[in-house]
Amino acid sequence: MFRPRIAPAIAAIAATLLAACGGGSDAGGDDGTITFWYAMAGRNGEAIQAMVDTFNQQHEGEIRVEAVYQGNYYDTLNKLKAAIQSGQTPNLVQVFEIGTQLMIDLQSSVPFGEMAEEAGYSLDDLQPRLVDYYTVDGTLYSLPFNASAPMLYYNKTAFEEVGLDPEQPPQTLEEVAEAAERLTIRRGGQTERYGYVAAIDGWLIEQMMANTDLPYCDQGNGREGRPTAVNWTNPTVENMLGWWRDLVERGIALNVGRNNNDASAAFQSGRAAILPFTAANMRDIITGSDFEVGVAYYPKAEPGTGGGVFNGGGSIWTMAGHPESEQEAAFEFLKYVASPEAQATWAAATGYIPVSLAARDHPVFQDVLAEYPDFAKPGEQLLESEITVASRGCLMGTMPEARDQMNTAIERVLLGNATPADALAAATESMGRVIETYNQSVS
Repeated sequence: MFRPRIAPAIAAIAATLLAACGGGSDAGGDDGTITFWYAMAGRNGEAIQAMVDTFNQQHEGEIRVEAVYQGNYYDTLNKLKAAIQSGQTPNLVQVFEIGTQLMIDLQSSVPFGEMAEEAGYSLDDLQPRLVDYYTVDGTLYSLPFNASAPMLYYNKTAFEEVGLDPEQPPQTLEEVAEAAERLTIRRGGQTERYGYVAAIDGWLIEQMMANTDLPYCDQGNGREGRPTAVNWTNPTVENMLGWWRDLVERGIALNVGRNNNDASAAFQSGRAAILPFTAANMRDIITGSDFEVGVAYYPKAEPGTGGGVFNGGGSIWTMAGHPESEQEAAFEFLKYVASPEAQATWAAATGYIPVSLAARDHPVFQDVLAEYPDFAKPGEQLLESEITVASRGCLMGTMPEARDQMNTAIERVLLGNATPADALAAATESMGRVIETYNQSVS
């Protein structure tokens, strides 16, 4: 039997992050139906629904998964917290990677590793770096699902036009700036093409720090104990924000604010020639551009440093407090999600990294590689990244708030309202209070 885990102080934990967006939940029924909350719209949401439909067809009359879109990651997490408080949770829920420690602290889920052990299910086919991220104190808490990596997309056609080698993409921030300057086109006082565009997204800084072997938070990046502070007030992070600000001020980089879709649209339309972005939308970016798109590994802030990127995206959690029959049905669905067939189809439709190692050799994924060879790069980059304290990612219950605080710091710098040092100092102080309150609530 899968053992439930119920939190003793859910309200105190939830209060440290964003306010809940309302209740409303759909628990599983007695007719073999289980509920899966997911957090993806657009093509990726359609791919999730297609996966669910295939599973339902294969298990008709036995198990039926009802997939319910709950908004973005933050919306889904907030609705889940409200559902936990009301005692009406879904069977399964998709949570972004930075929600991992919070989900553990809520103590309202059944660890996937325990379910697998009880069922005699081997984890050997799961991508080891992904298993490592979601394993805390020896327990694999959730099933890695939509695994992404940060990539550098660039306009190969534009590179050729300005005399840059399209097969030699920039590898450091300095090289990105040099290429972006040459790629920028101005006529009649107007900028026709910017060399660089990036949404204001703290995830880019998280990955840049890891790729430069700089821990994001203390206590061994949260893996050796509860973090007490973020590691933002240092010359390397200040230089990252200063580099970005300088490109904007020189008219080389386009500032689109916090909307990732606007950054992607600017690149696909040819308005900007270099874009740091998630692998999750690789198919959309490649097929939605009228020029040849290059895909490169994420650049380092400083040359010659160690570290590497870690997985973005999210995982699927199994919620406790449901009948054993529903837990077993949920586990059947998770096994299908992790299967080579499902992962090959999912990765081919999106650009996400296959969670299943065997999926890389599946005909469906091999077919997409024949047409889009760059689909292999996110997984290769993750596997080739040096495993260090920094590259494992920060494990902290307040990571969702930290990302938002970093967004505010970046925004202040790009708008000229603060220097990088001042913006980061203010954000660090603010995060210190948030972390202290959170740690007290779960102590």
